[in-house]
Amino acid sequence: MTPAQAISALDRQLRRHGEDVKLRAQDAADDGTQDLTRRAFVREYRPDELSGGIEQGDREVTLSPTGLATDPRRLGGIWVGERYHTIEVATPVRMAGVVVRWNLWAKG
Repeated sequence: MTPAQAISALDRQLRRHGEDVKLRAQDAADDGTQDLTRRAFVREYRPDELSGGIEQGDREVTLSPTGLATDPRRLGGIWVGERYHTIEVATPVRMAGVVVRWNLWAKG
């Protein structure tokens, strides 16, 4: 599988099974006019994963690199439904040196 194929497969799955989230830059206005809507997989951490600062209510968010104009590590937070989370860690997943997915730890 090539990186392009991996990204395409993720995009397809996000369209079918993901949910809309809103990404907010660190320096964006609080009125939401600059929020960027993207599809993502969102899940809560399991009880056995609650360690190292991860708490109940934190979420793992998987994003595609498609259409991301900025590195998610530069984002301030993410809206999942009506709840705002601060992005603590944004980890790129690479294949052959190409980012094919972002895994975010969203706190709050």
